[in-house]
Amino acid sequence: MRKLFVLATLSLSLSAYAAEDKSCTPAKKVAVCKEDIVKERVEWACKLIEAKGKGAIPEVNAMRFECCGEPNYVWINDMHPKMVMHPIKPDLNGKDVTENKDPDGKKLFVAFVEAVKKTPSGAWVDYKWTKFGDSEATPKTSWVKACKVGSTDEKWVVGSGTWK
Repeated sequence: MRKLFVLATLSLSLSAYAAEDKSCTPAKKVAVCKEDIVKERVEWACKLIEAKGKGAIPEVNAMRFECCGEPNYVWINDMHPKMVMHPIKPDLNGKDVTENKDPDGKKLFVAFVEAVKKTPSGAWVDYKWTKFGDSEATPKTSWVKACKVGSTDEKWVVGSGTWK
């Protein structure tokens, strides 16, 4: 019951936050999240992963938040990089994503790993990604952070992004 109350409160507060965002206009072609919202969702996921380890995956997978009325999410990859969990592209789960490139040839998951190795507390990485429902990739930036997996020594890259 407490968990349901917390989730309902979080959902309402995030919806209210999006409704107050004056930059969300009908003319906007892409959903842009404020950077602090993206960082907040990554922090939330990291705390959950640190507390529950791999048991946190279903909760992180189910969590969504809005950016200008469009759903956003958090993904997890390991330090290889292999995809641990991607809620929008589940076909990537469990796969080696070392060679996954954006249209400009950037190995984005390798870039995420490099970013958190350099700055474990978090860094922004720019790349291109295809938005759900679109056919072409557009500029995006994601906040990635190295997060400890439960009581293990393993670390995961946890990230979320916003369209530019």
